[in-house]
Amino acid sequence: MSTDPATYARLREIASRLPAVPGISKVEIANGMITMTMMVFAEAALESAAPALLPHEVVLVVEVVSTSNPENDYENKVHDYAAMGIPHYLLVDPRDGTGIVHSQPGYASREKFAFGDTVPVGPWTIDTSGLLTYA
Repeated sequence: MSTDPATYARLREIASRLPAVPGISKVEIANGMITMTMMVFAEAALESAAPALLPHEVVLVVEVVSTSNPENDYENKVHDYAAMGIPHYLLVDPRDGTGIVHSQPGYASREKFAFGDTVPVGPWTIDTSGLLTYA
């Protein structure tokens, strides 16, 4: 999602003043773009002295497909997250109102869905009826 330069500058200034909250990562705003990624992990992972989460601590990654580089989400990240052993990868594509749930070792299981479906993702059930497509 691209932002105009004035909005981008204001968001960076606000983000720089926000305190760190354990378990909540700040939205990365780089090159005028907002990174649309969410990770789910056990609260116990925050008790580690490690400066960052280790891949085996992440249970689910959710990505919103970008309009500028969709291949990265559909190809590179699928390969990378599977190689890291992250058990679930939910890919949401607002370009056409669809998505894919990747699971099983190596993402052998790929379940496609349309916005509006109720989707099982690991131990969760996600109602996608509130998801919107790009304008």
